[in-house]
This record gives sequence, C-alpha cells and structure tokens, in this order.
Amino acid sequence: MELFIALGLPIVLLVGLTLFFMSDGIPSWVQQFNRNSSTLWNFGIVAMGTMTVIIYLARR
Repeated sequence: MELFIALGLPIVLLVGLTLFFMSDGIPSWVQQFNRNSSTLWNFGIVAMGTMTVIIYLARR
C-alpha cells in the first residue's frame, strides 16, 4: 500500500493533470503560478531546510 501511495499516486496525478490541461488549456491560475516560480522555489528550499533542522533537533 505504501508503494502505491509513494509511486502510483504522483504518477496518476501527473497523468490526470496533463490530460486535464491538454483538453481545457492552461488555466489563468497556473500561468500566475508560473510567474512566481522563483519565489516559490526559494520558499520551498527554505521550508525544507527548516523542517530538516527541526526534525534533526527533535530526534536528538
């Protein structure tokens, strides 16, 4: 079950979203999301680093 959740679910979502966007075109919220991608990447990297430090300190 964990293997399906780890591998199958992202693949199903990727294929589903690809088919959805191919049929309806790219929605405006996705285009707006793409304009702010550098800010999103920076936030994601900082968030992952912060969570890693918190998990490391919690296990000590």
